[in-house]
Amino acid sequence: MVADRPICILLGALGGQGGGVLADWLVEAAHHSGYPAQATSTPGVAQRTGTTTYYFELFPEKNPPGEPIFTLFPGTGDLDIIAALEPTEAGRSLERGYITETTTVITGTERVYSTAEKMAAGDGTINDKPMMESLEKASKKLVRLDIDSLAGDTASRINSVMFGSIIGSGILPLDDEDGRHAIRNKGVSVSSNLEGYDIGLETVRAGGSASQPDAERPYKPVPASFEKTISAYPEQLRDLLGHGFAKLLDYQDEAYASLYLERVNTVVDIDTHPSRKLTKEIIKRLAIWMSFEDIIRVAQLKTRPGRLDRIRQELGVDVHTPLKLTDYFKPGRDEFIGILPPSLSWVVPKWNRLDRGKGLALHMPTGTIFGFTLLKFMASLRFLRRSSSQYREEQNHILNWLGAVKIAAESDYDLACRTARLSIWARGYGNVRQNGQSILNNIFKDWQRKLATDMTKVSIEVDQSLLLAHSNPDAPEIIH
Repeated sequence: MVADRPICILLGALGGQGGGVLADWLVEAAHHSGYPAQATSTPGVAQRTGTTTYYFELFPEKNPPGEPIFTLFPGTGDLDIIAALEPTEAGRSLERGYITETTTVITGTERVYSTAEKMAAGDGTINDKPMMESLEKASKKLVRLDIDSLAGDTASRINSVMFGSIIGSGILPLDDEDGRHAIRNKGVSVSSNLEGYDIGLETVRAGGSASQPDAERPYKPVPASFEKTISAYPEQLRDLLGHGFAKLLDYQDEAYASLYLERVNTVVDIDTHPSRKLTKEIIKRLAIWMSFEDIIRVAQLKTRPGRLDRIRQELGVDVHTPLKLTDYFKPGRDEFIGILPPSLSWVVPKWNRLDRGKGLALHMPTGTIFGFTLLKFMASLRFLRRSSSQYREEQNHILNWLGAVKIAAESDYDLACRTARLSIWARGYGNVRQNGQSILNNIFKDWQRKLATDMTKVSIEVDQSLLLAHSNPDAPEIIH
């Protein structure tokens, strides 16, 4: 034998990304070209629909005089390519010591958030910039694949683009036609996969996708008729304030957005700190709280223009493929009563199945005219929101919280900022929301007296509550 070792590739993928199909393509392409090859897989635990690694070896000699012996698992220092269909899977390989100065790393850049990231209260997403920098330093070469921009309006999936990138890297002794044969022979979405394969070939030969600058938060623009109003505020507050205003204008109406500004102004007037940290906290968190999710809001979000197009894009399904969409709801008595005036709460029957923690299971065919129209009708009822039970309860809780923040600001600016962050407890729905608001009520009970008698004890109580809120995964808070 001329060669003394196989070419080794480790594929990191998530369930549903097509990692198994990619491994099959590699084996088929190798056999078509006459090279001995083998692929094995190791299923992972339930992280983001299941992480699975696939290990591929190709012996770079056709018709060798002896039978190559392949291994089932990768070894440190042996890998020629790490191909990750999700960037933190590349990071996982780095953590395990698989990536060395002889390894080429090819990774998709689109994140699929882990369970731990989604469970965190607030923004629990991992900053992947340091990870990418570490991958670049540790590897022989780092190739990024920005699938969203590369695939454009095509139905190409990341596994076909990754396949083209692996073949196009030139590390395997395979040509372009070997890859095309493998896709045709496999017979899975041949047309779109061939298109994605060609995109991968071209991209890797061009050096991969360009490194993207840090994304800035996409602030919603304030409506033109209110630009003059927002411009009267300090520049450091305008983008965030305009975003909050636009959010509440969409949620309810101009009067509600103006009420938001009035409440913000009560904090602007007392916040003399150069950083305006307290005001920023209130601007952000007040907008979140005032746009609490009731049945009306959920219906509004489910009937957003473009939602079906976004779902098709996420699934990789083109407009010519039939799509059946069903939304699942489980409202309980609290949710039904919440959208009614207090005087009409009696119309909701006291069924056991509607008790707190339970609910009425509803399967809504949103993709049909009937289902969409029904949800659209529910969304149109927002003009009734101001007279609803939940609206009145939420406004009372908001004023209680705002009052506590302003009282704290008189004594300790940092404590006021931390008190503002306690609004994290006003999250979720049903039991989660009721329990969170009960915690806030207990903290703010006799608030002024507690501040006057033992500031240190209050500060500790606030910090402990924040720590508990961030460690409680029942209902993530959407910060932005």
